[in-house]
Amino acid sequence: MTAATWLGRPVTGVLFDLDDTLVDHRGAVERGLRVWLASLGLDEMLEEHVERWFALEALHYERFQRGEISHMEQRRARIRGFFPGCDLRDDAVADDVIGGYLACFRAAWSAFQDAGPALARVRALGLPVGILTNGDQTAQEEKVRRTGLASYDVPVYASSSLPAAKPDPRAFRHACADLGVDPGGVVMVGDSLRHDIQGARAAGMAGVLIDRVARYRADEVRGVDRIKSLAELGWAS
Repeated sequence: MTAATWLGRPVTGVLFDLDDTLVDHRGAVERGLRVWLASLGLDEMLEEHVERWFALEALHYERFQRGEISHMEQRRARIRGFFPGCDLRDDAVADDVIGGYLACFRAAWSAFQDAGPALARVRALGLPVGILTNGDQTAQEEKVRRTGLASYDVPVYASSSLPAAKPDPRAFRHACADLGVDPGGVVMVGDSLRHDIQGARAAGMAGVLIDRVARYRADEVRGVDRIKSLAELGWAS
């Protein structure tokens, strides 16, 4: 098997997170939300609306990842929480309302400029590579296709099709087993300290934190390999 090194450590495989690692998820949410809210005449207090949306997304998506609710149920919970004064008890009505946002959100999907080259570099080294993401398998595969990342022919492992969601070690081990690599030689690259880096370490893997906007303080990531761009992943072969 082909081997490379990262900071002097042998690397026999690489896993990438998807949202806010390869794909600009937060940017797509903000752009899509602004267009959608403007279409509803909710231009006032836009910043407050955006932050409240992100808070609801974090709350209910975490519930989905824990298996408490389905992917559709977390969407309905978010829209009901966002419009508490509206009667959205009927699922079909809630789905129709959030459907307007989802159309704007999907239209705003885009891969970071360094994403494709990073995947191409790992593939050029002959290393097994996969995308390990929390979320619905179908939705995440659609995102990979629509952002052009599917052209790199990298398998997508989404939590809805895994034994557990990140940071549970089972998610990482399942992806490694499918790629045919031992976790001890795999590097996980992701933007979440908890889900990606701590989860990878619990599975016996190395982790590289991509922190594009200095989200974490230095004391929070002491001892963690941190980069600002995927271009910094200079694998030595």
